Amino acid sequence: MDHGMSARQRLSWPDRVRSSVGARLSEPLYRLFSLVPQWEFGLSDHEVTRHTHVHGPLAGHRAVHLTDLHLDIYYPRHDRIVYTVRALQPDWIFITGDLLNVPEGLPHLFRFLARLRETAPVFVTLGNHDHYSGVPVTDYAELADRHKITLLVNQSVVVSTAKGELAIVGVDDPSLHRADLHCVPPQADHRFTLLLAHAPNILDQVKAHHAIDLILCGHSHGGQWQVPGIPTFWLPPGCNGRVSGRYESGEHTLYINRGLGWSFLPFRWNCPPEIAVLEWIEERSQT
Repeated sequence: MDHGMSARQRLSWPDRVRSSVGARLSEPLYRLFSLVPQWEFGLSDHEVTRHTHVHGPLAGHRAVHLTDLHLDIYYPRHDRIVYTVRALQPDWIFITGDLLNVPEGLPHLFRFLARLRETAPVFVTLGNHDHYSGVPVTDYAELADRHKITLLVNQSVVVSTAKGELAIVGVDDPSLHRADLHCVPPQADHRFTLLLAHAPNILDQVKAHHAIDLILCGHSHGGQWQVPGIPTFWLPPGCNGRVSGRYESGEHTLYINRGLGWSFLPFRWNCPPEIAVLEWIEERSQT
């Protein structure tokens, strides 16, 4: 594993203010709504989306991408997610941050991650709420090691397959300017490089020389509330106007998953939670 540059980047004063405000607002709201779980709306039924990528050496392999768990209490809907992921039979599971909101969520979070780990190797990176929670990165790392889960914080790992390699790069939260792209490995034959990052503004930080085939992220919650006829009116800083789905910039492709949880208010409207499935294929069929 390549540890890259682990030093935390210095935050500007607007970022420090936003981080402080976000932490102070989110914690009491999550604690309040945890007392009334019956108030959750639009979170119980998830949607499975499927995406194919042409890359012969990985053809036949499949992965699941989850994000924005915000898992402070283990609910029955988390069991349903586990069952869905298991039925999809992935080779790998990727989770791109906002794992929880408050420290008390750690045992519930790792109960969920451990159940996913029974299906396939799990690779995780951190989001802004993971830092707002006050849980030290060392605590996440210790629990991840204990549960045989790979936590990538400005680090990369290369997985060998029968015909090629999958390089999995995980950077710390881009919206808090913690991402360090020095951990991206160089291009290599028969290698597919996947970048896991929490916030979509990572697309504005990658450079032409970064050999990245696909970037996976979350953070936006897909807007969380989608009212027909009205443009998306809620997006957290770090999205830069990107809501959900596929975006491209130069040679780089980004996919934004709507995520599984909620932010500030436990409601989703016309924006169901998402489980994304990635499948690698030899070539696209001609139509």
